[in-house]
Amino acid sequence: MLDKYKGTGWKKFYLIFGMCDESFSINYTAEIPEDVDKVWFMFWVTLLNHFYWFSGATLGGIFGSFIHFNTEGLAFVMTAMFAVIFMEQWMKDKNHTSALLCLGISALCLIIFGADHFIIPAMLAILGVLTLLRNPMEKGGGTK
Repeated sequence: MLDKYKGTGWKKFYLIFGMCDESFSINYTAEIPEDVDKVWFMFWVTLLNHFYWFSGATLGGIFGSFIHFNTEGLAFVMTAMFAVIFMEQWMKDKNHTSALLCLGISALCLIIFGADHFIIPAMLAILGVLTLLRNPMEKGGGTK
């Protein structure tokens, strides 16, 4: 996303601050028409998603104690959503080096730390490895 956010001026700070899974997915994969300002498009996507998250969390906090329902199966829905986001980005990209690195690092951390404790080490390892390999991957086209 750093490449997409280049040249966005003051909006870059909010685009980074307000990024969530949904705004990342939309801003990354959207094919924005030529007559639409790309920077304002990404800004409004991020702002609206930020507003939806804030208002949804607030309403959920207020009304969640009054309304009770069975949340069984919700974990499957979230897993399916992330799988679809991953597959959509996989199909859009030509080079899968960064995706394969992240999958490998995640699997390694799952083996080392177990299912209950692998997420944070995996995220830190992914951040470290992709940061170290950023320049070589950009030169070789591994992140596009």
